Amino acid sequence: MWRPFLLCFGVLLVVGFVFGFRLGSLTHGVSAPEQSYVMSIYSGKALLNNPLYLAHKVPIYILFKLGVHAVGAYRAVSALFAISAVVSCFFILREWYSLRVAILGTWLFMSSAWVLHIGRLATPEASFFLVLPLLWAAIWLYFTTLHKTALIVLSVLLGLCLYLPGMVWFFLVLAIWQRKAIWREVKRVPIWYRIGASLVLVLILLPLLLAVIRSADVAIAALGLPSHPPTIKQLGQNAWNLPVSLFWRGPADPVRWLRPVPVLDAFSGVMLLLGLYSLRYHVTLIRTQVLLVVIGIASVLIVLGGPVTLSALVPILYLFIAAGIAFFLQQWFTVFPRNPLARGIATTFVSITVLLVSYYHINHYFIAWPQTPATRTAFVQTSSL
Repeated sequence: MWRPFLLCFGVLLVVGFVFGFRLGSLTHGVSAPEQSYVMSIYSGKALLNNPLYLAHKVPIYILFKLGVHAVGAYRAVSALFAISAVVSCFFILREWYSLRVAILGTWLFMSSAWVLHIGRLATPEASFFLVLPLLWAAIWLYFTTLHKTALIVLSVLLGLCLYLPGMVWFFLVLAIWQRKAIWREVKRVPIWYRIGASLVLVLILLPLLLAVIRSADVAIAALGLPSHPPTIKQLGQNAWNLPVSLFWRGPADPVRWLRPVPVLDAFSGVMLLLGLYSLRYHVTLIRTQVLLVVIGIASVLIVLGGPVTLSALVPILYLFIAAGIAFFLQQWFTVFPRNPLARGIATTFVSITVLLVSYYHINHYFIAWPQTPATRTAFVQTSSL
């Protein structure tokens, strides 16, 4: 077992280095959103009044009460969410595709500039990355023999994810649509364990239920809806901005992005379109249908202009980018089934392209973004909160 152990340790070391490198000193200070977010969790009462993003707020609250002022410590909370998403991404892709595709897809996701931006800021937006650990827990429940453990893990992650704006819609749609499949898996666990998992879920959700009852604003935010109904013009503009941000020109927010580059690079955009095209061959698979539902609901909530952001959509898009890579290699290997040279050329080409793309994103985040005047202006000259 020492080889898999060393491999896992090495992978975690690389991922930890990427998300931990100069975590508190890359920027020349602290941004206004980071300051306002941390200061908003000044007491347990304030936390319970608005418990959305609970999984992210609790460690932030603990750091605040311990008197920690280093911004790197608060950003490390988001980094842990990003690391968990990267690890979950690998296991998800490994279950669906080959080891090569799993490594390439996970590497693209880990080095994505958007994931680096959100996963290294002391803001709750990194909580949306929990969608990948939740998806992995659901897949694990399906194929593992440790059904009891998997059910408890899934219950905990589901409870934490329901604190994310808009997540309740995913839960309701999937619970109604896939009720028979869900019940079939749950029945594999003894009834007393089902009751225990239900109690765990209820206890986790109790602060959210109380906050929703007390405040209509919290209830609206929990649904992922805007506080004020958007106009037709705003809806049209948001619907236009979504694909533009992904493929042409990123959001105008120097705290979270380097404009004018898009969120997805050209290679990832092409692989995403190729992955969506490949659905015609896999549209009957439950996983494909579930991912399409997640993309549809997330896109609608983003267009509505509520608290749901691109961070809820990007992790799922990278699963389709990996599907595009798998489809490209599959088609190439179908054309050259017995030619090792042609197969090697395709594999080498894709691998080198992924490395070049990751270099572009890493250069974007670690070198270009912190040196721009807009970024320097957005971060005040202090390294503590």
